[in-house]
Amino acid sequence: MKKQFLILCCAIGGMISAQQSTLIINNYSSYDYHGQLFATPLGTCYPMVSIGYPAVPNQLIVPALSDYELSSYSTGASNGITTFLVQTSGSNPAVPRIPSHPTLAPTGVISLNTNWRHTKFQMYFAGTNTPVSSGGTSVPETYFLGNLGDGTNSCFSGPSYISTVYGDADWFTISSGGTQFTYIQIF
Repeated sequence: MKKQFLILCCAIGGMISAQQSTLIINNYSSYDYHGQLFATPLGTCYPMVSIGYPAVPNQLIVPALSDYELSSYSTGASNGITTFLVQTSGSNPAVPRIPSHPTLAPTGVISLNTNWRHTKFQMYFAGTNTPVSSGGTSVPETYFLGNLGDGTNSCFSGPSYISTVYGDADWFTISSGGTQFTYIQIF
């Protein structure tokens, strides 16, 4: 009986802490966020879940002055994501996975082992495909783009805060009530 109780407690505990953090993007700027996002384990590259990488046309777009929330991979379809790319090792290619794939369920093996770590983004003028830039011929030309992350990803580097003449971007993670929230804020 004690052994069964211990197994049950471990299983429930695993389900409570199983899912990667909720991703929240607050775009307070007057520009559209176009970004690739990456989730990996702490301190290693694989397994890797990505949105928009390497297929740039599938990147996530968060319009100017709006917010985006993804509470889990499995809620991706209801949040505009039809496919995640999952790569299990450096020698295996990324494989498309729909949000309802069992490994992406809140207690699936990929969800259990990954968390949001990094974004590569470019800001665009609202409602256009025109990147925010100085538009001049100055060298270096100024853009509102960058690599932003939690600083623990060994595959992609990027600070948790960047500042440009067009705006700033910030990455941070907080925990509340046993749930972890990963924020990307652009202002």
